[in-house]
Amino acid sequence: MTEENPRTRRRERRADNPRTHRVNLAYNDVELATILTAAAMAGLKPAAFAARAALAVAKEEVSPAPVDYKDRLRMLSDARVAANRIGTNLNQIARVLNSEGEETPERLGAILERVEMAVRHLDEATVAMMDGRA
Repeated sequence: MTEENPRTRRRERRADNPRTHRVNLAYNDVELATILTAAAMAGLKPAAFAARAALAVAKEEVSPAPVDYKDRLRMLSDARVAANRIGTNLNQIARVLNSEGEETPERLGAILERVEMAVRHLDEATVAMMDGRA
């Protein structure tokens, strides 16, 4: 064993529950290259990598999603965080302005309502996207 060829991890064999069934998979050149690369990065043989990935999806331990879906979800999440921070800042401003009497509670309340509405819309959009409606 050399540093160039590190030993791959092996699944422990269990005598009480042996794996006796096989599934054959077929890949084109690009797909195989992708599997080989991902398996190497995980320190697994390609068949072990494919088996673990397939089982994880089948058991709903992970949910496959297109990259752009994840990016959109991340953007929505970031927007929600930003809107919540705005609301926190507005609350701090309201506290100062109310103590000095320079702003009316009605106007500040209207601003906070708009922020809360924006957060609700972001929440709804996030849930809709997670449910596959967006």
